[in-house]
Amino acid sequence: MSTEKYPSVSLHNVAELEDAEWTPDGDRLSRVPESVRRDLNEEARHRVRHPTHSEIRFVPEDDAEEIEITLSAPERAELRIFWGSFQPWEAKAIDSTPKTFTLGVPERLAELDDSIDEGRFDPRVCRIAFERFVPVALHDVSGNCRPPTAAELPDQRYLAYGTSITEGAKASAAHLSFVTQIARANDYDVVNLGCSGSAYADPAMAEYIADREDWDVATLALSVNMANAEFTRAEFRERAEYFVNTIAQAHPEKPVVCVTLFPYFADVTESGDPERAEAFRSALRTVVKESPHENVSLVDGTELLDASELTWDILHPADEGMRSIAAGLAPRLDERRK
Repeated sequence: MSTEKYPSVSLHNVAELEDAEWTPDGDRLSRVPESVRRDLNEEARHRVRHPTHSEIRFVPEDDAEEIEITLSAPERAELRIFWGSFQPWEAKAIDSTPKTFTLGVPERLAELDDSIDEGRFDPRVCRIAFERFVPVALHDVSGNCRPPTAAELPDQRYLAYGTSITEGAKASAAHLSFVTQIARANDYDVVNLGCSGSAYADPAMAEYIADREDWDVATLALSVNMANAEFTRAEFRERAEYFVNTIAQAHPEKPVVCVTLFPYFADVTESGDPERAEAFRSALRTVVKESPHENVSLVDGTELLDASELTWDILHPADEGMRSIAAGLAPRLDERRK
């Protein structure tokens, strides 16, 4: 996304800027426009205003240029400043007092040998990457910089919809989520539309994804949130069917990969309900099997990781689990796009 107010940067995985309620002059980053948010379930309206895998991107016009970016958050939040694919060695923190970061191309990156594989991003693309926990506002950009060009970015985009697992909850950092690991493996850019605790396959979200033209492959992880809520199997199937087919019909040339529930506490605890979990998996299998769209396929989430790779809540994958999901899912996406 480019804006008139901040023309020298690109706001990635950001659909709209809005007033930040904790500060008088900041622009809050939102992943979904308000016109769509108002038709989502209440918790999803809240979640998509968090900057999960959102980034502020720019390229200094000269290696000697210093760029200043001013940010705030309503409470302590962490961000990581990547240069291209090169990871920082520590996170930076912001809070409700606007903080200005002075950024320039790191000296050793400016001296990289042209023969090396620089990764999926040009190393002169500064990427200020945000976590899922706390909202963020942009206040100011100063210095001689420009948005990245298409040649400096991955040439394909991966759109992911799902629950907190898709958002990367319980991974040690956002760049360790299965979504970002798939992106690295397959040279994708990422559009993350995960909705923690609220991935209810809302029709408005399906229609929003269907209307977007800026993605090449999608995963739809549907949805442990619905299994853990009061949805019946029939209600889940009806929503999933509309969600999957609306997106697939709008983009018949783009792979749409559905992922059933990963292993979780319903499967493996004494108080769980494995029959309900399996019923939701079976419903999604049926939706995919009966879809008239050839670009729809299915991956069974139970084949992607073991329960031992979950965190102590027996729901969210740990770092090992995120790696396992990515290792199993990335080849499936890669083969579907060929």
